[in-house]
Amino acid sequence: SLQGDEYSSNLMNIYIQVVKEGIAQPINFMLTRSDYMLDWNQSSDNNQMSIKQVEFNTISVGYAGSASVVPSLHRYVLKELGISDKCIPEQPCCNNNCLEPFAGGVQTAWKLYGNEKAIVLFVVLHNENNVCDQRFFEYAIKKTDPSINIVRCTLAEIAENSTLADDKTLYYKKQEVALVYYRSAYAPYCYPSQKEWDARLLVERSRCIKCPNIASHLAGVKKIQQVLAEPGVLESLISDKKSIERMRSTFTGLYSLEGEGGKKSIEMALKNPEKFVLKPPREGGGNNLFGEEIRTFLNIATDNDEHLAYILMDRIFPPVTVNYIVNANPKSRQGIEKVISELGIYGVYISRGSDEIICNCACGYLLRTKNVEENEGGVGIGVAGLDSAYLV
Repeated sequence: SLQGDEYSSNLMNIYIQVVKEGIAQPINFMLTRSDYMLDWNQSSDNNQMSIKQVEFNTISVGYAGSASVVPSLHRYVLKELGISDKCIPEQPCCNNNCLEPFAGGVQTAWKLYGNEKAIVLFVVLHNENNVCDQRFFEYAIKKTDPSINIVRCTLAEIAENSTLADDKTLYYKKQEVALVYYRSAYAPYCYPSQKEWDARLLVERSRCIKCPNIASHLAGVKKIQQVLAEPGVLESLISDKKSIERMRSTFTGLYSLEGEGGKKSIEMALKNPEKFVLKPPREGGGNNLFGEEIRTFLNIATDNDEHLAYILMDRIFPPVTVNYIVNANPKSRQGIEKVISELGIYGVYISRGSDEIICNCACGYLLRTKNVEENEGGVGIGVAGLDSAYLV
């Protein structure tokens, strides 16, 4: 199904070539975020709420830097407002320690490479607009280990300034590269020319550690999320039944658009589009289709294969609260709003080969809040605001 989407097809072709050549680096390093929303099942007898997974992100996981300081801001605001209650914990805005574990993960992976003179590449977009969040992370790494040399560059600059030695060592401007950390490469607009695709392939063929490598990048696409929810798939990967039950309890309905089952999914979506979200193999926000957008797209796309890389997902209906969203956009809403929130849990994963797990931990959170009338929820696209968990 991914072959029906040019961007996903290019990623898959890189993966196929790397596997054919032989994987040069057995160490797998991921900085992840699993996103959830509370789903309020108002049709049940007791209006029961449950936690449902929105998606699992494996590449360019953002806002760990910014999210780590938001609780301090909110504690300051609460103090200025004079809010005090004996029933409230001393720090009702719970701390958010995302950065130290993320930085520790980079340090561990860098050391595993085995050359203390090798550099870490931060791969960013040209004219990057999220530089402050990235700098938070960069400074945390330097604080953890000042000997790590971090170099910021674009995919195009990698293509222009990099070479691959016979032993698969990657050199950038004649400096050996230990680790490539992607804050780009997650969407088609990150590859405006063939040069960027050539750079991605060059990095993947090398023996430097990638965060993530091409296999882990592909593991985070929406189609894999849908396949994992199919009967028997988790059971083929995990032996612990209780773990499987806990994971399945967070899955929404996820439906393929392929084959005979796909025809039924399309009929279901056309009949009640307001109950679903149609998701393409994209990251970065602003890509999903809702309501009548689903009906319009499916009526056109079913004449070709464009829709096959999409998945259909039950729409999550979280409880509505009220709050203020502070936004620099003068055209944004003013005053108190009806809002909903999405909680992301950060994670660090490092393994070597298929048997050795070096690190696998959860570390901190990202809470995003948006107006209830907004479909998309990205901070980067100006829809949501960074928030803090308030303990009561």
